[in-house]
This record gives sequence, C-alpha cells and structure tokens, in this order.
Amino acid sequence: MKIIYVMLLSLLPLASGAQFMHANAPSVRSLRMELNGEWGALPVMTLGSDDIMLFSFDEMSHAYHRFTYRITHCNQDWTPSDLHEIEYLEGFNDVPVEEWENSVNTTQLYTNYQFALPNENVSLLLSGNYRVEIFDDEDESGFPVAQFCFSVVEPKLHISASVSGDTDISLNEGHQQLSFVVDYANWNIASPSSEIMPVVYQNRRGDNAVRGIKPTYMTGNTLEYLHNSRLIFNAGNEYRRFELTDPNNPGMNVEEVVRYGDEYHALLYMDKRRVSHASYIDENGRYYVNTLEGYGSANEADYVYVHFALDVPYKEGGSYYLLGDMCGNALSPVSRLDYDAEEGYYHTTQLLKLGLYNYMYVWLPDGGGIAETYHAEGDMYDTENEYLIYLYYRGFGERYDRLVGVCEVGYSLENN
Repeated sequence: MKIIYVMLLSLLPLASGAQFMHANAPSVRSLRMELNGEWGALPVMTLGSDDIMLFSFDEMSHAYHRFTYRITHCNQDWTPSDLHEIEYLEGFNDVPVEEWENSVNTTQLYTNYQFALPNENVSLLLSGNYRVEIFDDEDESGFPVAQFCFSVVEPKLHISASVSGDTDISLNEGHQQLSFVVDYANWNIASPSSEIMPVVYQNRRGDNAVRGIKPTYMTGNTLEYLHNSRLIFNAGNEYRRFELTDPNNPGMNVEEVVRYGDEYHALLYMDKRRVSHASYIDENGRYYVNTLEGYGSANEADYVYVHFALDVPYKEGGSYYLLGDMCGNALSPVSRLDYDAEEGYYHTTQLLKLGLYNYMYVWLPDGGGIAETYHAEGDMYDTENEYLIYLYYRGFGERYDRLVGVCEVGYSLENN
C-alpha cells in the first residue's frame, strides 16, 4: 500500500507552535536532532558552551542531492525575528550538507545526510529560537524539504515547577495541572510580568502549547504561575509502542511482516480504544532508529511500510491522526487516518525506518484547534507526561526574544 503525500509549506505547521522536526517532502524521512550525542535530549543548547547539535535525515535514493541549510532566528512564537543574519550568526548561511552516506544492504535505497552546529562555517551568537531549513538544489519550488526547530538558552532565571493530578477542575480524573515559580532575584528587570514570557509544551506537542499567560502572584522577586486554568492539560495516556529491528522477526506489537518484491510491510496488532491507564514506561512520543543487522543504524537500518489500524466507531466532525515524533507531531494529511467503511476501522500506512517507536491517536475537530486524546486513548490523571517550560525575555526597546530559562518537569505518582 502506498501513501499519497501532500507537500506541506514550511511555515504552515508553525502557526500553532513549533514542530521540532518536520519533513515537507515525501522523499525526506527520519529527521533527528541529537544534543551532545545524547538520544532524546531536549533540543536546547547553552549559549557560550561546548554543546554540539547533530542534525540528520534520509533522502530516499542513492542519487546525490546537494542540500543546503539556512538558519533563521525566531521569536518565541517561531515567527522570524527582526534581526539581520550578521547579528545572530558568525559565519555563513546557506551552507552545503557535506557529510553523507549511501544505505548498505537495504531493500529501500536511501542516503543519510548529517551536519552539526556549530561548525567551522557558522556559529550562533544569541539566545532564542532557531529554525534550520533544508533546501534541495534540484527542487525548483524554492520551498524547504525539511526543517528543524531548536533553541539556545542563556540561563538567567531559576524555575521551580510541579505537576499534579489534583486540579482546579477535577480530582485525580482526566487532567493534570502545571504550577511553576520564576525567581529573578539575580537579574534587574524593569517590568517582570510583561517582559518575561513563558511558553509551555506537553510532550513537545505544538497544538496544545500555552503562550501569553500572566503570573497569578508577584511576590518579592518571584513570579508565581499558580491555579491558572490555561495550565490544566488533558492527561491522555501513555504512548503506544511497537518495535521492529529485524524485518524477518516481528517485534513488540507487530503481528506479522511480509515482503512484496523489494518492500517490507509490517502489520501492527489492531489498536483498541483504551479505558484504563497503560502502566508501562514510554518515551513520550520519541522514536529510536535501530537494527539488529549491521553495525551502523544510520545507513544500515532498512525501511518498512508500517500499517496502523484503530478499531473505534466512525465519528463525524473531524479526523483521527497519528501523533508522535515519527510524524513530526504535525496534524497533517500525512498523519491523518482514513476510515474503511467495509471493515469498520481507521487505518494509515507510514514508511518508517527500523527501530522503536512511540505513537498515539488523537481526534482533531474540523476547523482545527487542540487535538483531543480522550476518544481513542482516554484521559488518565496518572499518565507520566513531560512538561517543558521555556522562559523568554524582551526588555523595552529590544528587537528579539531571548531565551533565559528552561525547565523540564514530569508527572509521577511517586511525587503526588
């Protein structure tokens, strides 16, 4: 089964928040960012440190493509800032991606490309958000084929945070409430409540990111964000998982793998609507490329057409989507499920690299907005979600949003 892909313009997904990694062309896949060699690390470098961010992606052929990358400094809402390149970059923009390797012993031919920042051509001078767009010289459309979003922090402020299932609207039911306090005692700020701008993410999702919140209290040199209704999140459930590291041996949650010519097809077990908490450890939507064959997963892991199926009743007024890093956390035509009226279930097929994957199903009402977890996954207060707090600062007369604090906090029953 083939997927019909729709080219997505690079700026459209950013309207509701950052997709940390997002492919805009069907020939580009398996985008990854890795900070200092640590898989799954938050994509945030520290200004003036020795941090290295490695970017990689696959192009689905053995034909060399001349890719270049362009770095843009962005505001807290991921729109381009008013800065000129010379103000936030030392070196050059539009640099070629010079490190590449063809796949070895794979049925699906691809070439793995990668580059690191900073490098001998360019380094970053300011804190804030950065978007890296990948361009293909052979693509006459002029649109980027992929984009990465990451940040650079200059730690100025201290953040203490907690998450509770006891919220202002329910007690240990389907919600979680985030609370946090910002300490700016060591920094002279003229108007803290307006110049400090928090942005909150749940599991790195962009659709339900929270912006524009004001502190509940100002006490001494602290801003307290407590009992804020906008910091109450639907708790969802643990991400579903599957593992496929050898196409000849079905792994976790894989019913069978068959080969048609040069294509492997993996059929996952039918997913059902969940009515209780899935009590296992997940990776909050991330994926990890891995193969049991060969020594270098970057260019030796094969690709497989993975068939997802969700057994829930047909529902009008919106669509079901896959959500997770494998889809760039983007609610797009690529990740939307189709309904099979004859068989009575929703389905989609994704071409994925061998490895371990997290995913969930969400419902997006027509007209957009925040995706709903309840319909397929349920909302369980004891779900171990991950919350990210980014603190931006723009003083009077300044022209860009500085990132001055980052905090990562998770919900755990042990702490509640």
